[in-house]
Amino acid sequence: MSHPTAGRGEIARSVTRGAFYLGIEKGAALVSGIVYFALLLRWLGPTKYGIITLALSFVGLATVATGNFEVYLERYATEHETHGRMRTLRRAHHLTLALKLGLGLIATAVLLALAPALARSYGTPELMRLLPLLALIVVCDGLSTTGRAMLYGFQRFRWIGVIGVIFHVAKTIMVGALWWTRRGLPELALGLAVLTALQGVVLTAIPMWMMRRARDDRTAPADERGLVRSVMSYCMPLLGARVAFLSGQNLSKVVLGKLFDTTLLGYFSFAFQTVERFVELAFTLPSALLPPLTQLVARGERERLRAVFDRTFGLVQTVAAAVAFTLFVFAPELTRWVGSPLFTPAVPLLRILALVPFARTAQQPLTMLFQALRLPGIVFALALVKFAFEFGCYFTLVPWLGLAGAGWANLIGAVAAFAAAQLALRTVLAGGAAERARTTLRTLALLAPFLGAGLLLDLALRPVPAFAAKLVLVPAALVLAFAFGLVTRADLETAAALPLSAAWMRRARDAAVAAGDRLARVVAVRRAL
Repeated sequence: MSHPTAGRGEIARSVTRGAFYLGIEKGAALVSGIVYFALLLRWLGPTKYGIITLALSFVGLATVATGNFEVYLERYATEHETHGRMRTLRRAHHLTLALKLGLGLIATAVLLALAPALARSYGTPELMRLLPLLALIVVCDGLSTTGRAMLYGFQRFRWIGVIGVIFHVAKTIMVGALWWTRRGLPELALGLAVLTALQGVVLTAIPMWMMRRARDDRTAPADERGLVRSVMSYCMPLLGARVAFLSGQNLSKVVLGKLFDTTLLGYFSFAFQTVERFVELAFTLPSALLPPLTQLVARGERERLRAVFDRTFGLVQTVAAAVAFTLFVFAPELTRWVGSPLFTPAVPLLRILALVPFARTAQQPLTMLFQALRLPGIVFALALVKFAFEFGCYFTLVPWLGLAGAGWANLIGAVAAFAAAQLALRTVLAGGAAERARTTLRTLALLAPFLGAGLLLDLALRPVPAFAAKLVLVPAALVLAFAFGLVTRADLETAAALPLSAAWMRRARDAAVAAGDRLARVVAVRRAL
């Protein structure tokens, strides 16, 4: 493998290319996921959906026990490639994969042993059949995560996008076929487990083939103990962060499963998963930051590091606001179209959770920066802040406000972690704090009136005219995003420089950039007047 070469605009192109292909993957996941979600909810209804959600929550908790050793590959694959240590990277891949698979087998055995007790405790006998089938997901977690981490570290975003699209579409087709043939929850659980295993095999095979002739530039004796220490010292704090985050996601459903029946749990899961699908799409831009930021850290280019981070931070804020706007303003329509009228009681909860992406998505560039700077302890501390605030609110707000309390708990936890991340950033990246704060305030000042307008339109009008009126808010918000300086012509130039192989992609990119450039020029003239 050749070493990356530094050049003007290289980092911007890398971030843009990564965001583009990861965006294709997540966009396909969003579109196919909405279709999958719509089929699933109409097939199962709130009660059965609550049951499968509960089962998947236990599986999610079990995967936490497999560790997070793949994050070492996400961060250090880029650095090892930069310094020509490809054989060392291959050893790290094999080590992390072995650790994940071994822990996965242990976690699976524990999950199967606990299945009868969990079924009795929750009064849900279906768990006895579902958990053994879904346990394959825990076993194969290491294949999927380490393989994807290697491709991510190598910045092979196109491979990640293609594989993701294929399996998202396959999952949607599977659910449609199961509904058509009138199958039940066990068949759904088996299908999900088999697709997860197949995806893991594919994701692992590709980097192993790429690394089959790996060599280090400098000949040095293999130090397995040193490699293990390096993996552990980087991953352990991030494992704590992952445990806190995933525990918050899965334990919330486990706790609510105790407080409410499976129907109400189904409403919460619908609102939560709807938001998560959009959040995953919004995460594509900040997620593409880690390899380029790592390259800058490895080269010691501190000033470029700050410049790239500050520009991307503003863009991510805008994306986060767009996601919150879409979910909040169009919450009734999303609920009817995706979940069906059966899930209408979840609309108020969906609106509360729609505000969570603003804080969570905006925090992602900071998380990527802390990881690139080898500061996983800060990431762990931020996850603990979120977990403490969120679960503290669960036990204070849920008894008082019911399901709405669960939504407010998620929002308060996300806001607390974002505020703490901003404070931590001041200590590791000198300068720029005032401008970043102004960017956040400008974004909130733009977002708040549009949220209020969407809510008032739903209260004042019937569904169809309300939807038509809310559509008018979209171009208005876009114009103001340029007027507020949240999107600039420099951002459009970066997008225009994105190298694309397919002609239809280039045409779509050029059309979008041209339209944006015309809008930016008009706004600039208006501001000058």
